[in-house]
Amino acid sequence: MFSKMYFTNPDPGIPHCHAPSICQAASGSLLMVWYAYPNIETEEGILVLVRKAAGSSEWSASRRILTKLNGTLANPVLFEDADGVLWLMFVTLRGHYWDSAVLMASRSSDEGETWSTPHTVINDPGMMVRHPALMRGDRSVILPAYDERSNETVLLSYNPHTSTWTEYFRFAASKAIQACLVGVSIRKWIMVLRPTGEQRACLRTISNDEGQTWSQVIQTSLPNPLSGIAAFQSGEELCVVHNHTTEHRRYPLSMCCSRDQGVSWSQPVHIDEAEHEVSYPSFLVDRSGLVHGAYTYDRRCIKYVCFDESWWRK
Repeated sequence: MFSKMYFTNPDPGIPHCHAPSICQAASGSLLMVWYAYPNIETEEGILVLVRKAAGSSEWSASRRILTKLNGTLANPVLFEDADGVLWLMFVTLRGHYWDSAVLMASRSSDEGETWSTPHTVINDPGMMVRHPALMRGDRSVILPAYDERSNETVLLSYNPHTSTWTEYFRFAASKAIQACLVGVSIRKWIMVLRPTGEQRACLRTISNDEGQTWSQVIQTSLPNPLSGIAAFQSGEELCVVHNHTTEHRRYPLSMCCSRDQGVSWSQPVHIDEAEHEVSYPSFLVDRSGLVHGAYTYDRRCIKYVCFDESWWRK
């Protein structure tokens, strides 16, 4: 099976959509958040959220959240911690470009109906996020982030006992950003990264100790036109959603899978072959094995897709 839906902003005067993040709460509810902007992606950005309650077939209407914040907002990321608290990470820009971004967070205990007053996580400008965190066995939170000033991937750790975030690992000189963490087993994690510069291929690294240490970042055979990626584990396969092209464009949006932790890859299955921007995917697998995904569609809406394994095995 394969189904799809399109979501637009609540305000028709703010037409552009970008960079969705999808999350499933412990209750089974699905939530999606993205940022919207009138004309320029680094100006006047707001955050928009939709929700589908567990057991429901209907999504809520899109609505603006964190309405009292000043400045442009962007790159929202949703995840739920070990205590069932929903986190919303995002950036605010203090200047005119991403290297002025300041990382912030807000939390919700009612699945996104209400949000805490946002607080600053990292005050140094240029720290950004794109994909959700993983939880360690000690209940600490590991969040992939990246430094827009140096194009380096960083890992941030949240200690629930002290309520503090710290940078604890930096992939120096990696020239890779917007990493997606995937838990392969209790202690083994794989991270797939978007390239910058001239590499034009997705990268990966592996940890065997819940992200404390990592293997060398290496280039995969998956092409990437300097665009966002997503990754998830389905059974024994690592699946990566990306713009599978060597040309400088952001289509088609495709999925490739690997049974050997990213050494070799299947042929691409095209999720969307529209000949305009279909980019910045966010994907997850629910408890029943269904795959849920969201991505930017022509910067005019957010496209949601849902499919099962039989669809990509066809």
